[in-house]
Amino acid sequence: MDATLLEHYKNTDYWFVVDDRKITLSVGDISSDFNSLCHDVNCKTGAFITAFNPHSSLLSTHENRHRNLLLEADISNLKGIRYFYGAGEDRDNQWLAEESFMVLGLSQQTVIDLARRYQQNAFLWIEHQQAAVLIDV
Repeated sequence: MDATLLEHYKNTDYWFVVDDRKITLSVGDISSDFNSLCHDVNCKTGAFITAFNPHSSLLSTHENRHRNLLLEADISNLKGIRYFYGAGEDRDNQWLAEESFMVLGLSQQTVIDLARRYQQNAFLWIEHQQAAVLIDV
């Protein structure tokens, strides 16, 4: 991945909403809110993924939302998972926010497969009691 693009990913807040509570993740940070959620719903892993802007090519809002509907259909067909709505927002507002999903309970390989299917450069991966990391696909 290009170094400039990697810096954009690192300069993004990845947030999602659970029961009207906003949880924000950042690359390299441990999240006590995520750890509490894992405890509450008995999960060990989370992946923050979108289908917006494949390979960082800007698409229209309509196209991006259609792609996310397809991704959501794929996610909802998976067994033993929970997911929540959120967005990735660049802290410098250089990029438009990308509507996304926080998916709990998937294997990292399953998320890699989804990210490749939807032509994503990377996704955010977090494990209980660990810092969030960016996984380059």
